Amino acid sequence: MSLLEVKGLKTYFTIENEVIPAVDGVSFSIDEGEIVALVGESGSGKSITAMSIMGLVPKPGKVMEGEIIFNNENLLHKKEKEMCKIRGNEVSMVYQNPMSSLNPMIPIGNQVAEALIIHQKISKYEAKKEAIKMMELVGIPDASSRYKDYPSQFSGGMRQRIMIAMAIVCQPKILIADEPTTALDVTIQAEILELLKSLIKEYKLSILLITHDLGVVAEMADRVCVMYCGKIMEDTTKANLFRNPLNPYTRRLIKCIPRADDKADILYTIGGNVPHPSDFPKGCRFSTRCEEVIERCKGETPPLIAVGEKHQVRCWLYHGEEE
Repeated sequence: MSLLEVKGLKTYFTIENEVIPAVDGVSFSIDEGEIVALVGESGSGKSITAMSIMGLVPKPGKVMEGEIIFNNENLLHKKEKEMCKIRGNEVSMVYQNPMSSLNPMIPIGNQVAEALIIHQKISKYEAKKEAIKMMELVGIPDASSRYKDYPSQFSGGMRQRIMIAMAIVCQPKILIADEPTTALDVTIQAEILELLKSLIKEYKLSILLITHDLGVVAEMADRVCVMYCGKIMEDTTKANLFRNPLNPYTRRLIKCIPRADDKADILYTIGGNVPHPSDFPKGCRFSTRCEEVIERCKGETPPLIAVGEKHQVRCWLYHGEEE
């Protein structure tokens, strides 16, 4: 049985009487110890999916339909008081911008220890000891003396390490990592990814990795869900994704990756832009940018169908090839 199962999730925003479907019928699951990557361009609905799982959708957003099953319970039926006991304790999140997520007025160590005091009900002294251990584990040098330092006294990479320490200090079952390396240079990015991989082994974490970087996917993921305009376009293993991408959107994302043996003067880009959620096209949402579009794509939304083993795709080109 899956550790986390998202079924038919719909998260809409109502702005000036206009309903905007940011997440529109998303379904996927995460097994114990599995790393599932949620991939797509900015505006695809990846972060709103994560916020829906955490119960942190900002107003005027609201989860309209679906189920989020964790530990055999639907999180959407939980009251806020119950979610507070789960959030940061059993399901935790690393946000993409540590400088805006950390409180600039509170020492780093206190922010790491806070979750322990709230969820584990231990003394401030014990929480401090555990927080220092966690800071050391994520690679903060001289953690005991830096416990009282403020976020502004840390580099971007060190702040991201602190965010990871805060997220895993209570040893959650699931870690949601929302673009954990976006603002970091390549060297620091590699260090953060290695840190995450070591923590997965240490704590047997399951991870929902949200990213637009297919290099990170190749490095980290077991399974990949490609998302576009609020819908899952393809769901498959990492090996299948790179060896046999099926959805035209997935193929074009992969084509955007620079290759050392590519002699082209201009890097490939997908034509057009991700449409605004208030202006999604009728039918397949990628139809306005797809080079393989057929007439049916413009009028009917394709279902997500199984094509081969552990491979689902949303595209009319494969309709009738279900196994």
